[in-house]
Amino acid sequence: MPRIWTHKARVVLALLVTIAVLHFVANRVFAVAVLALSWSFLFAPFSTGELVAFVLAAFFFLLQNYVCLRAGLFEFRFKDVLLMPYYEPLLWGFYFISMKRFITGPTSEDIVIDKKSVAGVVLTSVAFSLFSFDSRALFVATACSTTFLFFLFHSKIDLYYASYGLMLGVIIELFGVSTGLWWYPAPDFLGIPYWFATMWISVGLLGRRFLIPASETVARNIRRSAGVSAG
Repeated sequence: MPRIWTHKARVVLALLVTIAVLHFVANRVFAVAVLALSWSFLFAPFSTGELVAFVLAAFFFLLQNYVCLRAGLFEFRFKDVLLMPYYEPLLWGFYFISMKRFITGPTSEDIVIDKKSVAGVVLTSVAFSLFSFDSRALFVATACSTTFLFFLFHSKIDLYYASYGLMLGVIIELFGVSTGLWWYPAPDFLGIPYWFATMWISVGLLGRRFLIPASETVARNIRRSAGVSAG
């Protein structure tokens, strides 16, 4: 089997394991441990850049989710930390690692953060922060910000990341609302609001264009600093 297909198979298996753990493991602290062990087994070895991406994604969505949760856009059944279960921030780290592994494998593309990347992440963050007071307003705002992202980033790989983000979002959202792990007070179809699509597409595009290159930059600095210290 070609190496890239091995990575894709591991991502699919990791996603199935993750969903199973969330559904069947009642103790959330134990669930975190099981998830960490499962991801380590299926994805090891991790590059320094991937570990940085995991941490950055977990921290960013810890804050972003809290803003949306405070605004009442959605609600979790379990509220362990900042209105969300313990494992929620870690899931976002997993989502980005799975995205990268499924599309490009463990190796990274030679892309860097530029003004377009910064503009894209700022506009998207502003849209989700300022318009989180209303589900309909959020959809309009994020539809505009996502259109802007496609204007900036529309290569074949960009479209792969956007498509993967949307596909992953459909799976995760349907699983979450159908099991009652979270819910939306103003759903549009199947218990999900329309803005879920713009959010997950943005996750895919900005994952490739901002988070992954930012993480690789941090990883290079870490390796450089480690080399200087060793010397």
